[in-house]
Amino acid sequence: MQEPSIEELGSTRSKRDRFFSSSAARLFFLFLLVADVLWTFYNVLLLAVVGLSFLISGCKLERGKPFLLKTWISFKRSLVCGISLMIALISPSFGILIACTYFLTYDPSGIEEVVPSSLRAQFKEFFQE
Repeated sequence: MQEPSIEELGSTRSKRDRFFSSSAARLFFLFLLVADVLWTFYNVLLLAVVGLSFLISGCKLERGKPFLLKTWISFKRSLVCGISLMIALISPSFGILIACTYFLTYDPSGIEEVVPSSLRAQFKEFFQE
């Protein structure tokens, strides 16, 4: 009986490691997607309450308009994160690319509020160049 060569063992281990890494990434993206769905529902409820109270007051509340705009931005962020996470379940790198493109192009202030602190340094490098 012939023993497998080192190259064959490395190839098998490499395939197994890639499979585990890919599965773990997709599982974590699924957890994040569940959290994002909850965040989106919260934003929808908050947007409805704030919007209705702003309309009932006749658009006269001083704090109403800025709070309504902040809630609207949070709602948009939750939608973009949800879309990118759904795509990340299929292709993790493409989902991350979509989220990064949105935040770098349209919502740079969202990086401080949405992006985890471990990734913020990488975003700051983009802004410096």
